[in-house]
Amino acid sequence: MIKASEYQKMLEGNFELIKEQIKELSDSEMLIQPPNGGNCMLWTLGHLANNLLSILGFLGGEKPEGLADLSRFKYGSEPVLGPEPGLMTHNEIMDAYELLHQAVLEKIALMTEAEFDVEIPTFQGPARRGWMLFFMEFHHAYHIGQLELLRNLAGHTEKII
Repeated sequence: MIKASEYQKMLEGNFELIKEQIKELSDSEMLIQPPNGGNCMLWTLGHLANNLLSILGFLGGEKPEGLADLSRFKYGSEPVLGPEPGLMTHNEIMDAYELLHQAVLEKIALMTEAEFDVEIPTFQGPARRGWMLFFMEFHHAYHIGQLELLRNLAGHTEKII
């Protein structure tokens, strides 16, 4: 079983990697489309922030006050194909990500290992909280991996990891 403290470390590593993958990219570079379909970096980044909102929910946390609306990037949402009215910038998304990241870390810090391992309701039916959070980490890592390819499409081909 994964421990709460180990989960915190994974989330902290994720955040640092995301910051490295988006470093020095412009909002227009974040809208570059993969040649054979898929989502641009801006959608992927917004989806990662929205994923943290789901993680916070599995932890029993509340949405932080002042959090921007991330529904444009929820699971199953349409890809961002270019500029849209009201579309968040990557800096706005990262502000939301950081707010959620802190809320998640604070919620985990208060949990006992027993609370981390309790069975909770999920979209897949009842599951242990630790298992569901591990699944969400897998989902998070999947999209973080996409950032490297999308960064390369924007012409930033230096090795990040």
